[in-house]
Parts: sequence; structure tokens; C-alpha cells
Amino acid sequence: MGQTEQIDTKALIEKAKNSEDKEAYKLLSKTRSYRIGVGARVNSPTPPSFFIEVIIKLSAENGKVNLPRLNRMLISLKALQNEGYTLTYQDDKSVSCEKTILIHETLQEHAAAKSIISDSRKTLS
Repeated sequence: MGQTEQIDTKALIEKAKNSEDKEAYKLLSKTRSYRIGVGARVNSPTPPSFFIEVIIKLSAENGKVNLPRLNRMLISLKALQNEGYTLTYQDDKSVSCEKTILIHETLQEHAAAKSIISDSRKTLS
């Protein structure tokens, strides 16, 4: 997704309203190490809320422990937490990082999250 492309937040809200769990999600970017998406939650009578979710994979596909990779992921996780993301284990191989945002902050927060992850890679290079 290019940074100039807009996110159809109205469509996200409608999808959330019609879903069983009252939540909708759109993938924004994905690599072998992480994925970033934006979501909407609808909880009547409150207005819809939006969030950015970053899923960071802790292990490689081959299952081998790669300490430099783990160190980069740890730097990313710490930086995301410092930016207000909550961290929770999604499964035994990844961590979900989520931050509630305002409707107009979706693209900026996506770019900021990608930058945090990119900066952690440069730190250890």
C-alpha cells in the first residue's frame, strides 16, 4: 500500500458493524518479520474506535533461534511500547502490539510503526 492511498474508514466501520465480534481489520503491510494493519471496533452506544496492530514474529520459519533477529525484534517491541502500544503474546511465535488511534491518524501511525521497525534493523547493522 502506498502512503498516498487512503484507508476507507467508513467501509471498515460498516464491516465491523456487520461482523459477529464487531471488529474489522485491513492489512496495510507485511514482511516475513512483521505485519501492520488498521482496525475498527464498534461498541454501541460509543462511537467507533480505531487501532493500529503490529504483529511481530519472534521466530523464523525454520524454527531455529536467531539471536541477532530476536535482539532486533526486542528493540522494535521496546520502541513500540514507548510509543503507547500495548504488547501481548498472540501465540508462541509472535507478539501483538496495538495502539488506539484517531480516525485521521491511520496513515501517519502506519508510517511511524514501519519507521520504528526499520530503525531497529539499522541499530544493529
